[in-house]
Amino acid sequence: MKVSIAGLLLAVMVPVLMAEETPRLGLKAYLQEVRSGNPEIAAAGALSKAYSAKVRQAWLPEDPQIEFERMYADGALGSGAKERNILIRQPLRNPYKMHLQKGAAAAEDDYYSASREDRINRTLAEAKAAFYDYALAWQDERVYDENLELIKKLARLAETRYSVNQGSQSDAIKAQVELSKAMNRVITARQEKETAAARMNTLRGRHPGAALAEPEPFAVIPSTPDYQHLESSALAKNPYLAAMAYRLKAAEKKLSLARAEYAPDFMLSWRRRASDDAAMNGTYDVALGLTVPLWFTKQAAMGREAGAERDMSAAEYEAARNAVLLELKEITVKLDYYRRLTDLYGSTVLPQAEVSLKASEAAYQAGKTDFLDLVDANRTLLETKREYYEYAAAYAAWLGRLESLTGEII
Repeated sequence: MKVSIAGLLLAVMVPVLMAEETPRLGLKAYLQEVRSGNPEIAAAGALSKAYSAKVRQAWLPEDPQIEFERMYADGALGSGAKERNILIRQPLRNPYKMHLQKGAAAAEDDYYSASREDRINRTLAEAKAAFYDYALAWQDERVYDENLELIKKLARLAETRYSVNQGSQSDAIKAQVELSKAMNRVITARQEKETAAARMNTLRGRHPGAALAEPEPFAVIPSTPDYQHLESSALAKNPYLAAMAYRLKAAEKKLSLARAEYAPDFMLSWRRRASDDAAMNGTYDVALGLTVPLWFTKQAAMGREAGAERDMSAAEYEAARNAVLLELKEITVKLDYYRRLTDLYGSTVLPQAEVSLKASEAAYQAGKTDFLDLVDANRTLLETKREYYEYAAAYAAWLGRLESLTGEII
């Protein structure tokens, strides 16, 4: 019977219903914890705030200078001065240079803001993969628990057949060996579940050994989105690519600023006098000065440095664009791979393995096959179940990476 992929995945992590269920951890709630508690996200946010604060610094003028002068003094420490002046100087950056500085600072602010969004996206994609691994670990434990109960049943069957001289002692011994292996699988699954829980706790900024609830069953509906649409979306919305574009913009502004260093800056001065000379008393001076960019080799070197940084940023942007497209291609290939496997296992391989085990069990009870055939059929079903759930979880994890890359919920 053909089963839809959506229906199969809907039941991938659905546990046996209990009379009283304890609260479970949902993916949405967990991602909110990661967003608010992950230290790498917090660090990226703090760095973004630091560069945001630099924008205003880029265009505000330098602090003024105030001088107190005592002129024509004839005593110690300036006493007996016939003229007492107050001088205020205000350095003034060339307005065009200030405009370019502000533009470069704003582009850098945008770069770190987009980098923060990229860090959030990548961390949440990692958190989704960790959640699905954790859910898979719970499912593995259930599968191995079920297998353990089945092996116990087969062991009792082998012992019963041996007690009535219908089976061999070898079969009973083999059953005990399989029982020991099944118990070891359960222990291993529980240890892997603890490791998965530790990874989830670390991502949400908690101690690795903190208590973590059982995950909710997740449902994913596989689809085949249009690749051209995904490519356009990734190029338009990917925050990492946006960050590199802002970095290139900042480098271009800095290049323009380096070229503008040939233009002068200014200095505005104001002096007021208090003099014993009545004619000079209360008078003031106003002066406007400017810098002379005399050492042209310095400005030329600044231009070459800024040009090289612009070229580097342009090359890094192209590399980032290629990296995004390469990652998109890898993700879509993986999604198609795991979608086909999930469909194949859910509709064909898993049902066939279940039928094979039932047939082997019936044949063994009837004495038409040996115990090794029965064990082999059980192992096949166990591995098939394990692989089926693994492929479904892998599909969901790669889907999370696709969403972080394109900025869309698929």
